[in-house]
Amino acid sequence: MIGGLIVYYRGEALDFLNMLHTTGAAPLMRSRIVFSSQIDVERLKAAVLASAQIVPEIFGHYQADRNRFVVTDQPVNQVIQEVQSPYSPENTDFDFTNSPQLRLFVIHHGDYDVLQAFMSHLLTDNRGFKEYLYLLAQAYNYADLTNLHNERRLRPVITKLQRQFARPHGHAPIVTGMVKLPHYLGINLRHGGHVMLSSTQFMRVRRMAKAQDVGISEAILAAYAKALQVLTGHTTVTLPCPIDLRRFTTEDANVTQIANLTVNVFLTIKVDIDAPFSELVNQVHDLLTVERTRVAFLYRLSNLQKMNHTMPITVMRKMTKRWLPQPALRYTNFGVVDQERLKFHDLTVVNCVFSGAFQCSPVMEIAASTFAGTCTLSFNSTGSERDYQLSMKILENIQAQLLVWAQADAQVATTDNVTLRHQA
Repeated sequence: MIGGLIVYYRGEALDFLNMLHTTGAAPLMRSRIVFSSQIDVERLKAAVLASAQIVPEIFGHYQADRNRFVVTDQPVNQVIQEVQSPYSPENTDFDFTNSPQLRLFVIHHGDYDVLQAFMSHLLTDNRGFKEYLYLLAQAYNYADLTNLHNERRLRPVITKLQRQFARPHGHAPIVTGMVKLPHYLGINLRHGGHVMLSSTQFMRVRRMAKAQDVGISEAILAAYAKALQVLTGHTTVTLPCPIDLRRFTTEDANVTQIANLTVNVFLTIKVDIDAPFSELVNQVHDLLTVERTRVAFLYRLSNLQKMNHTMPITVMRKMTKRWLPQPALRYTNFGVVDQERLKFHDLTVVNCVFSGAFQCSPVMEIAASTFAGTCTLSFNSTGSERDYQLSMKILENIQAQLLVWAQADAQVATTDNVTLRHQA
C-alpha cells in the first residue's frame, strides 16, 4: 500500500496477449550481467526505487481477470536478493500474478558479482526489458530522471500505423505448417543452453548480411528453418518473426517505452534441400518484406485493442485463442546491448546475455543477443535430458549454418586480397 492507497495501473492489449501465451511457463525474460567487481547493493536498491517513479508497475502484481497491475507497496527487499555462488536463481518459481514484475539476484563470486535480472513479459517485451536495465543504470548513476516519462499505450501506435498503411483487406491468413518437436520421456529438469559466435565470426556474418542486403534476424531465422529441416525432415517450416512497433514511432529523449510493443508475423518457409543457404536467406527476407508491407497483423491488433477493457476477459480469451496462434517454436531477438547505456558507475560489465522463459518441452524459444560484438544464441527449457540434447543440436546447427554462410564471404575476401597482391 503506497501512502495508504492501493494504486491500479491499466494493462494494455499486448499485456493481455502475453498472459494468454503463458500456459505452462512463467512469462519472463532473463539477463545475466557479469561485473568485474562488486556492486553496491544498497545503491542498487535506491536505483530500483528511483526507477519505480518512472515505471511503478514493477512493484505491482498482475490481475489477469482485469488486465491491470495492482501496487500495494514497494517491497524492494523482496525484489532484490543477495545470494552466494553457486546459487541458481533459475530454479525460483516466479509468480507475477501475486508478486512484483521484477526480480534481481546479486550473486557474489568472491571479488566480483553477477546480476541476474528477471522481468515479466506481462509488463514489457524484449526491447522494453533492455530499456528498463538502461533506466536502472541511469538511476544507479544518480542521473536526473525528473523529465523522463514511460509510454506504455498501444493506441497511439495503432493510430499512426492506420494513417501510414491502408487497412488490410479481409482477415489475416490462417497460420499452418507449424513444426512440433518430439517430446522424450524422462525426468523433467530445468536446462539452459547456448552457443556463441565470437566477435570475429559475427563480424563475418554481419559483413555477409550487408553484402546480401538482409537483416541478421532474417539470417538466423533462415538457419533456424534449415536446422529444423535437417533434424526433423520437414521441408515447410512456419516460424514467428517479431516486429517491434517502436520502429513506427518517433523517438523522444524524454520518453522510454517499457511496454509490450512487439507483435509476431508468421513466415512459412520452404526449405529446398539442394539450394544454397543464401537463397533461403533471401526467401526469408522477401517473406518478411511482404509482411511488413501489408501489415496484416494490424487488423487483429486493432481488434484486440477495441476488445481490451470493453469485453469480459473470459470472452477475449476464447476469441483470441481462436485467431492468434501460439507457436511451439519461438524466436526472440534482444538485439545489440548498448555498452554505454549499461554502465553502472565505476563497474565494468564483462559480459551480458539475454534469454527467454523456461519453456516446457517440446516448446522451444531461441533468443539472440549481442554484447561487445559477440552474438549469443540461447534457450531455457524444462524437459528430459534427450529434450535438452535435441535443443542443443538445433542451436549448434544454426551456428554451423551461419558460419558456413559467413565463410563464403571470408573466401571472397581472401581471393580479392590475393588478386590485389598479384596486381601489385
